[in-house]
Amino acid sequence: MSIELVIEPAFSQAYQRYAGFVPGDTLRLYVRTSGPGTGGLFYAIEKDEAMTDDAVFEIEGLIFVIRPTDFWYFDGGLLGYNPTYGEYGFTFTNPRLES
Repeated sequence: MSIELVIEPAFSQAYQRYAGFVPGDTLRLYVRTSGPGTGGLFYAIEKDEAMTDDAVFEIEGLIFVIRPTDFWYFDGGLLGYNPTYGEYGFTFTNPRLES
């Protein structure tokens, strides 16, 4: 099983600048639901280690990993950074999920 995801270099650079991650760190991208009853989804990220079957992306020295159970959300997407939104101006778009 494979996944197509674009992670812009600015996304990785912003995590290094604002969250203090350094080249060589492995960060897990995953999906969570928001508060009770809202049914909303959001992506989350935390320091972790790569596991067998993870999709692995190395961008600007950071290693981003995604478990196969979360491929459905990220596949076809783009993770970016927009400084207009300030230091936490991370963006995620996925045309495949917009229907």
